[in-house]
Amino acid sequence: MADEPAGSRPDLPVGLAPPGRTFEIAAGGERAVVSESGATLRAYTVDERPIVEAFHGPESPVVGCQGEVLAPWPNRVVDGRWTWRGELHQLSITEPDRGHALHGLVRTLTWTVVEHRADLIRLAILLLAHPGWPFPLHCTVTYAVGPGGLTSSLMSTNVGRLACPYGAAVHPYLAVPGRMVDDAVLHLPAATWLATDDRLSPTTRQPTAGTDHDFTDGTPIGSRRADTAFTDLPVGPNGRVEATLTTPDGHRTVLWGDETVRWWQLFTGDALADPWRRATLALEPMTCAPNALNSGDGLVILEPGESHTMTWGLTSS
Repeated sequence: MADEPAGSRPDLPVGLAPPGRTFEIAAGGERAVVSESGATLRAYTVDERPIVEAFHGPESPVVGCQGEVLAPWPNRVVDGRWTWRGELHQLSITEPDRGHALHGLVRTLTWTVVEHRADLIRLAILLLAHPGWPFPLHCTVTYAVGPGGLTSSLMSTNVGRLACPYGAAVHPYLAVPGRMVDDAVLHLPAATWLATDDRLSPTTRQPTAGTDHDFTDGTPIGSRRADTAFTDLPVGPNGRVEATLTTPDGHRTVLWGDETVRWWQLFTGDALADPWRRATLALEPMTCAPNALNSGDGLVILEPGESHTMTWGLTSS
């Protein structure tokens, strides 16, 4: 039998943009766009000013993991290989230049919209077994905008029969409109940074004080380069960790995380293609260290039926 033409299937979407459908939420001057591919934050503006970098726009393919949700692990699993309770697992290599498994499994999958209001959207996905990952998880991500800025929560529930290791992050790029990150000031209080080798595999923790990895002195980023994880983050009286990017025109963007956020990953965009190279700054709230499936550093263990929620957000002034 010949294939049925797509146009004769009312249940089959046609004419999709590369990331599938996109959904807008807005309140006052706040506006965000989320795609069903990866539940990705594709744009966020306040009074038409970009707060996160939209790269080529919300309907284009993702650039540099732009706005993606990273679970059930963030960052890299070295060589894609890890051991859990005596059993060796081999993940698919998704960073072939370095030979690692990068940024989890849900960032390239299609999520389902389960709630969409004017100022809020919630998407969900059921993650089943993948090569090197035998644990079923149900994940829900929520984005909301309002007077307090943008707030997002990622909740993951172990729906399998066995205890499950888990870590998560998100990958927003903070906008520096019309300028380079060299000209911006980053305030990122952290006592420790994680050194890596030439494959970005973690090696040792080192103190930030007095080094190029100290972003607390109020000076511009300048020529400093980073694709670096930071930890030992001070927690404010509101229970949050915070980092602030101030652009040359004096605009401030604050990225915050709740008590589950114990690491920042900072990327100054040096590996991005022009015109984005060093034109935008990735700052990723993470619940655990790079390569945590091997080191256990910050890894959460979810028993069957247990859930984990990470909440983060953005404000601007």
